[in-house]
Amino acid sequence: MKKSMIALLVCVFIAASAAASFAAMGEVSASKNVDMQLFGSNRLIPSYFKNLVDYNSDTSDAVTLTEGGWGAGFFVRNELRLGFKGTGENWGFKVILEDDIHMTKDNVDRNDYGNADDPFGSEFSVERSNFWYNFGSVKFSAGWDVKFLDLKTGGLVYGDDHPFIELSGGDKTLNWALTMLLIEDSDDLGDDDYDSDWYAYNAKLNYVFATGDDGKFTLSPFVSLSHQGKVAMGGGGSSNAYYYGLEGYGNIGIIQPQFEIVGVTGDIDNAADYDISSYALHAGVGFAVSPEFNPYLGFYYVQGDDDPLDDDLEGFVGITNIARYTPMFGMDGAILYEHLGFGAPLYGNVPERSGLGAGDTYGGIGGAGKGSNPGLVYYGIGSKGKINSFSYKVQLAYLEYAEEDALGLDDDEIGYTFDFQVKYPFSPNFYVTYVFSCLDPGDGLEEYIGGDDTAIASTLEIGWTW
Repeated sequence: MKKSMIALLVCVFIAASAAASFAAMGEVSASKNVDMQLFGSNRLIPSYFKNLVDYNSDTSDAVTLTEGGWGAGFFVRNELRLGFKGTGENWGFKVILEDDIHMTKDNVDRNDYGNADDPFGSEFSVERSNFWYNFGSVKFSAGWDVKFLDLKTGGLVYGDDHPFIELSGGDKTLNWALTMLLIEDSDDLGDDDYDSDWYAYNAKLNYVFATGDDGKFTLSPFVSLSHQGKVAMGGGGSSNAYYYGLEGYGNIGIIQPQFEIVGVTGDIDNAADYDISSYALHAGVGFAVSPEFNPYLGFYYVQGDDDPLDDDLEGFVGITNIARYTPMFGMDGAILYEHLGFGAPLYGNVPERSGLGAGDTYGGIGGAGKGSNPGLVYYGIGSKGKINSFSYKVQLAYLEYAEEDALGLDDDEIGYTFDFQVKYPFSPNFYVTYVFSCLDPGDGLEEYIGGDDTAIASTLEIGWTW
């Protein structure tokens, strides 16, 4: 009898709880004086990659890395984000949860790639967070959210969602930010020479001025110190890289100029005692001719190392190259910003992971950028616009190594890239985007890799936002 009564009480409790849960669906409650908002997105991205690593159609494709994991040939990436944000008096926050995977039974149904001890890309957890309080003249922020130094122009130095602590202030005309990035923060190993931490300290100023009745232009100087312990890079010692740069962007009537110039100095304190000294440039101009036709053209020059075996590192390496999301030549899905075999990492456009030197890494995504890299010369032209409900972007670029001697090559030609993107929104909450992108190898890349077949990236993005 007692067991029957207990079972009955359990059933009543479950039913009551379920009824209360269903009744509360669609309602969001928060503490007093806090305004809450829920938001999210889901991107289903069927993809086809061919020859991205070896540029050889006669061999099986080696896997390459996307945000969702390793893949080759046909695969389906899915990025699900659920977010919520709130504001109160002088304070606020934002939190985004994410699951970014290549869809397969082992990471959807079982939440890993068949190895529970080493899941990749499939753990649903906090992708970004930002908590802030406004003291009036100064705003304090902390979390791990997208921060950048030069995302508005060339993206050569830094843009990423690393953990940060920041002070900022100013107004729409003149504003500033001081940011500490905790890229790696590990326990010291008992010896300063083997400290595995990686911190960066950024300072940025934005000055906005009018350029006529309907124009404005922003000048933005920035500096950064990137201090990196070398344990994670496979050696002792540490590196200090000092970046100093200036970017400018805006419009003067229908003309939309932009530029970035940045230099880096510093040293790597290990057995070789390298000296860092390099620079990079970007410039471009767009023309707002009409809603349907907005042509643009521009270039990059990123210094390479002409003698990769000496102790002078002249190949430019940023903290995290973020060219994929820059406004002029950036494109999500473009082949140049995937994990290509010629040494450019995910998101970036500089072959910073290639070079004949050893022990000379001082930055780059994953800490794998080499100061002996060959650099980049990039010339591009394109157009973007909107025709009825369709929006498009199409561009063509020619790429060279700035210093082919960095790789011991006889030719500097990397090749041509072609990118085409078209998007159609079926509603404010549902859209489809298609991207076709390819890289046709030049003689220098063929000599370096050994293949000369065109590399192809083709993606169809089906997206929901709310």
